[in-house]
Amino acid sequence: MKPFRDLPIQRKMLLMTLLICGVVLLVAIAALFSFQVLNFRISFQRDTATLAAIIAENTTAALAFKDPKAAADVVGSLQAKPTVVAASLVLPDGTVFAQFGNPESPADFSQFPPPGKFSFTGRHLLYTQPVELEKTCVGTLYLRSEYRQTLLELLSLYGLVTLGVFVTSVGVAVAFSGRIRRIITDPILRLSQVALAVGEQKDYSLRVPPSSGGDELGRLTQCFNEMLGRIQTQDTALSLSQQKLEALVHSIDGIVWECSPDSLQFTFVSRQCERLLGYQPEEWLANPHFWEEKLHPQDAAKALQTGREMIARRQPYCYEYRMIAADSRAVWIRESGVVLIENDRPAVVRGIFQDITAQKSAAEELDRLNKQLMETSRHAGMAEVATGVLHNVGNVLNSVNVSLTLLRDLLEKSEVASLSRVAEMLQAQAAQAANFLATHPKGKLIPGFIIQVAHQLEQEHRRFREQHQRLTRNVEHIKEIVAMQQNYANVSGIREAISIPALVDDALQIHTAGLERHGVRIVRDFSEVPPILVDKHKVLQILVNLIHNAKYALDASGRADRVLTVAIALNGDQRVKVSVRDNGIGIPPENLTRIFSLGFTTRKGGHGFGLHSGANAAKEMGGILKAHSEGPGQGATFTLELPILTGQTHS
Repeated sequence: MKPFRDLPIQRKMLLMTLLICGVVLLVAIAALFSFQVLNFRISFQRDTATLAAIIAENTTAALAFKDPKAAADVVGSLQAKPTVVAASLVLPDGTVFAQFGNPESPADFSQFPPPGKFSFTGRHLLYTQPVELEKTCVGTLYLRSEYRQTLLELLSLYGLVTLGVFVTSVGVAVAFSGRIRRIITDPILRLSQVALAVGEQKDYSLRVPPSSGGDELGRLTQCFNEMLGRIQTQDTALSLSQQKLEALVHSIDGIVWECSPDSLQFTFVSRQCERLLGYQPEEWLANPHFWEEKLHPQDAAKALQTGREMIARRQPYCYEYRMIAADSRAVWIRESGVVLIENDRPAVVRGIFQDITAQKSAAEELDRLNKQLMETSRHAGMAEVATGVLHNVGNVLNSVNVSLTLLRDLLEKSEVASLSRVAEMLQAQAAQAANFLATHPKGKLIPGFIIQVAHQLEQEHRRFREQHQRLTRNVEHIKEIVAMQQNYANVSGIREAISIPALVDDALQIHTAGLERHGVRIVRDFSEVPPILVDKHKVLQILVNLIHNAKYALDASGRADRVLTVAIALNGDQRVKVSVRDNGIGIPPENLTRIFSLGFTTRKGGHGFGLHSGANAAKEMGGILKAHSEGPGQGATFTLELPILTGQTHS
């Protein structure tokens, strides 16, 4: 069957036509032969019976007059019938009265059938005919006729006629097959040739010449051309989608990559490696050990070990190390990857390299500022100030940490892993990508998914920029706090005339980040007051501590409308009062008398020396620090009163 399957369709059609015609002719010939044999047999029996009846009728007179000679003449007339081999006229007592042809023996007579019946034995037809006279049996006629030879002669004639009919029919079938081929197989061949050309050239603009008929072949040709049109449209769309996907991958703010989990040899690197590290993707892919060679010497061993451990866990991972750029810079890299499993083994690793050098620099700058702040505090000899300012810097650091956490969450929730799975799916269906994207349920979703991922990555990029700007602002804020603290530390212990509103603004500026993070609305109620003569470092420390306590009281209240009101006003002619009022958790009456005691605190993690030291500092400057609250849930007001410059005595 395989050689037949490999034959051209024209030969298949011809062979099938000849086979069908041959089978039909053979069936018809077999039926005709069977009919002719049956008809010949019936006719032969009928002729033999008729002949026997005639001979029997003509021998009745001879039998009646006992005239053997007359009977022999009648029986001998059978020689005119070539098919009759022998005939015997037998009397009722078994005596042979007359015969023709080969004599019959008594044993031969036993083979004959009963009167009026036929019997076929070998080559002959045997027939028994009773001879009656006035309804009385006066003898029996036994006829033996040659049957087979006559049949063979007839079949030979039929065979010659049938052979002629068969040859003529095959010739007619071959002639008509040629015309049918032009009508049926030629359109199929054209269709096959175009399909082959499309498969080899991937040219979906080819078309099959339309058929003039409106039959199935015509409709098939039309459908095939329409299918090519749709495939051409989808192929164009796929090409555009692939271009968009490639543009998207190469526009991500990071190096998208793929590597082997065993050798760590990279098989794909996006073009962002040129912008971030200064290397061409071709240069990276040409060297199997490129990544290892570009690792920072101090991080290489640990990075390789960590990478292999992460791959062995078969889970998404993220870790950081340094690489050497083309211009010899050390670039901090955060590697985020996902391990794809096939047949229970790591098949490929895909991920993204992101440049976090700016974040690392910001962290180093924060560390440097922290150390500088501690050094400045030590130089000023004011451990309390350093502790308070460090706490306030910590608030800003919390904001920095929040921003870093958001950046990490954005990286962990990034759609890069989903993009890798789409790339894997497209790679797995590369041989039939057009059909996959056009017909497969998942394939149809890929273009829309790519657009959605592009929007999400664009949003992620925007959020990265926002967080980076926020980090920059927070670092600048810390610098301002440190500079402010240095300014106050340099003049610690010296009394001077100052503007109290400016000092209050500085205290609020130190807490800006923490107040914003806790959702606190600040209300300034400043009246015009004269300058005061005080140690501004101590006043700042008192105000910073009061604002700090108010912030936590507001946060503990759980209120949505958190309000911090800072008021400046005169209290008589000789004093200026600064009030810090919140609508937080309030102070129970029994605690109002203990709140300024050393070591007393109601806040978890508190030390109980802030208000105590603040009250002592106010007293040293000739002022007073006091508190007021209507009770729990009613908020609290802390008031700092200080003498004004006029009439002030230097201590």
